[in-house]
Amino acid sequence: MKKILIALSSVVLILTACRQVPSREMPSGTATHILTEAPSLTPTATATSILTETPTPSITPLPTIPTFTPTFDVSTIVTVTPAPKAECPKIDPKISVEEYLPHKSDYPSPDTTSKILDFLNTGGDGKVLVARLEKVYPYGGDFRGRYGFYDVTGDLIPELLFVELKYDGKPIIFSCHNGRYELLATLSGKHDSHEYIFKTNDLNMNGIPEIIVTATDGVSFPQSIIYIFEWDGQTFPMMGQVGIMALRQTRIIDTDKNGTKEISFSGDNPVCTSCANFIPQRQRTITLSWNGKELAEISNEFEPPEYRFQAIQDADVAVSMGKYDKAMLLYNQVISDIRLEWWSADRITYEQTIHDPVMMFIATPSAVPTEDITEYPRLATYAYYRILLLHIVEGHESDASTVYNTLQHKFGTNPYSQPYVEMATMFWDAYQSTHKMYDGCAAAIQYAVEHPEILTPLGSDYHGSQSHTYVPADMCPFR
Repeated sequence: MKKILIALSSVVLILTACRQVPSREMPSGTATHILTEAPSLTPTATATSILTETPTPSITPLPTIPTFTPTFDVSTIVTVTPAPKAECPKIDPKISVEEYLPHKSDYPSPDTTSKILDFLNTGGDGKVLVARLEKVYPYGGDFRGRYGFYDVTGDLIPELLFVELKYDGKPIIFSCHNGRYELLATLSGKHDSHEYIFKTNDLNMNGIPEIIVTATDGVSFPQSIIYIFEWDGQTFPMMGQVGIMALRQTRIIDTDKNGTKEISFSGDNPVCTSCANFIPQRQRTITLSWNGKELAEISNEFEPPEYRFQAIQDADVAVSMGKYDKAMLLYNQVISDIRLEWWSADRITYEQTIHDPVMMFIATPSAVPTEDITEYPRLATYAYYRILLLHIVEGHESDASTVYNTLQHKFGTNPYSQPYVEMATMFWDAYQSTHKMYDGCAAAIQYAVEHPEILTPLGSDYHGSQSHTYVPADMCPFR
């Protein structure tokens, strides 16, 4: 069995119910054409200040960025040899589970595990056992999913998946051997104070179901780690893990109808709706799919953007995943969709303090901050620049020339757009001289190294904990 590796996407995720600053009237639709006129803006005499850094004099040569498109070939499935058929104790319906497990308990005693083994090995019914466990040990809430019989070795005899009832309870597996239940494996992972839930599913369709274990810790700020294990003929090595804050939902379904199942995890951080230091936030969904070699990440997406900077960042992520059509729509949304809200350093302070002034140690602002009029021209110019890059990558140089001219026409004299116009010009001139993407990207990145202030409006500390913090290399991801 080829071991499954998971591309871990560490994520800090948060869904907050934040109070919105009154916005402009929303239109019935969203324009997407790249030449749509931008909203009229009249710059003030003083631009909003942007944090600056000491320029770095030079950059290293651009590294090659490998690309990988998950594909699936049914011939790549490797069938794991099932375990030998097991023989279990014969069930005696006269064996009473109450003799082994108490009716009520504030917390399980350390010898509960041995009592469970004794019950099963004297002929106790496993179904009766699971029902009793779910009833008498509800510590921390509903324990359904923490105990169950599943065939996870392929021998057609279900094993007992069970969370050891101790303070450092571990997920363990009991199986039948020579007519008795014995400990087959203790699953690895973090065990301190975690609540575990089991699921099983044959994601890679090799005949052996994977064990999907969700381990959750915390109350106000719960964090979940999802572990995936599979029988290799002797034990259950961890095939990978995914971390996600405040897990909301796990879905397993063959979404692309190719015969294997995708597994998606949705969540946010935190559960509370008034945690000021987590504004602004959106729910995220991570989807993994079997590509013939591993469970690869095929999607890592937030809910639709509410703020203009979120649309920019979503578009840049779509580019990095090769989803150019989606990126194009998002860049055009930045340019044309007046429903997108603005964001600024003043606004995050306002939003945080009205939600929790005590935690922020700041008096509640007496007035709603005014819109930062510098944000739109900066982000819209950057969006045109990224559309320009996409047209070149896709071989549409005529369209790229049109977009470049539009950028110069709309924002060439705007003082707030000027750095982004200059970066686009540096890219365009370098590319036109050699028609090599590498040279254009090198020029754009060098400009960002020398003018790091252009990075801050795209994503920085005042854009929230989910925001990407931009670096010069982000200005041109193509090599």
